Order: sequence, then structure tokens, then C-alpha cells
Amino acid sequence: MRKNKIILSIFMILFITICCTGCNPETGTMTCTMSSYPTDGIKLKSVYKADYKNNIVKILKSTDQVTVEDKDYLNTYEEKLAELYEPYKNLKYYKNEIEIKGKTLTSTTIINYDKIDTDMLIKIDEGNSQLIKNGKVNIDDLKEAYKQNGFNCKKQ
Repeated sequence: MRKNKIILSIFMILFITICCTGCNPETGTMTCTMSSYPTDGIKLKSVYKADYKNNIVKILKSTDQVTVEDKDYLNTYEEKLAELYEPYKNLKYYKNEIEIKGKTLTSTTIINYDKIDTDMLIKIDEGNSQLIKNGKVNIDDLKEAYKQNGFNCKKQ
């Protein structure tokens, strides 16, 4: 009788474990990084973090930094970035901030793919259609796109 209770308990634990792991969605964060030195006196550094659930990107935060020896170049970079992000300015759930400190310009962009109008993203830039499929961005597609552009990506 006691042996049957132990066996029953083991089966119950296994059953609960199997059910619970099957019910819990896979969540994680993928971090992609890249550094480059396109010319003397200029360093570019990018860090992109994508939070995902069941392989679908929920939030993407990108941080791009330009560090220069000659601070005068930063105003030109700032103007070009502001021009690049202008079409996204009034798009809900898309936020870009540009900041200059010393000889470094930092551009931070946060996109909430869970809530953003992905059709509008594609309308603003058709290149977005490379990643957005049926209104969603797959984490593996994003990883592949970043790797093709020289990023080193790791899922956690």
C-alpha cells in the first residue's frame, strides 16, 4: 500500500511538471552587440536588446553610440539621426531619444512590438517588411538579420 502511494506521488509530480512546463511560455532576452571603427577618430558601438515570448519579439531597445575625437562632427550626426527618425516621431509605442555628452552621441530607441501599429512601420519604411510577418517579429529572424549586419547575438 505504501509502495503504491509513493509510485502515485511520483506520477503526480511528473504529470504536474510536464503540464506546467508545457503551459509556461518561453521568454527571454536576446542581446546583440557590435563595435566598429569606420575611420580614424570615430568609434561606433551598438547594443540591441530584444525581449521575446514564444519566439515573438515584444520590446526592442537599441542603443547606438558614436564617439568622436572632434566634437564638431556630433552635430552633423545628430542632425542626420533626427532626420532618420522624424517619420516615426508621432508613432505610438516608438520612442527615440538622442543625447550628446562630451564627445559621445547616444541614440536610444524603444519599440513596443506588442502594441505598435506594424502596418504603419511598414508604410514608413518598406524595409520593415523584411522582419514583420503577420504583424509580428520572430526573434530568430531578427537574430539572423542582425548577424548579417555584423552583430554578435546571444539569447539568455
